[in-house]
Amino acid sequence: MKYSEEVRKAILCEDFYETNEVLAKVREEDDSFEYVSFILRLMEENPNLDFGVPGPAVHFVEKFFQKGYEELLLESVNRRPTIHTLWMLNRIINSPALKDKEKYLSALESISENENESDLVREEARKFLSFQNNK
Repeated sequence: MKYSEEVRKAILCEDFYETNEVLAKVREEDDSFEYVSFILRLMEENPNLDFGVPGPAVHFVEKFFQKGYEELLLESVNRRPTIHTLWMLNRIINSPALKDKEKYLSALESISENENESDLVREEARKFLSFQNNK
């Protein structure tokens, strides 16, 4: 991953312009899908960063929807959910094209009940579950 340090630096500096510029270069690379896991790990390791709403990193990873992104996101939230990755999970659950929606809802439910997670993360998972159940 040729641009991993540039991506890391831009994201950690919360520089959306720079992140967008670096990710534009990444899109040209043959291994651009590998950056999805890399970005999700950065989100796990830095839960208090401002990644944007949705921000260039989310726009980048969502380009891989139905190409493996949703599974990587599910692995990420099962490993270490954050407010931002739960929000991203809710975004994919909203998609009518999502297959196996139940397993993603199940992940939200598990997180909402997991006493090892922070109150904030569990509450966020509950809010998204409530939203999904009341649609």
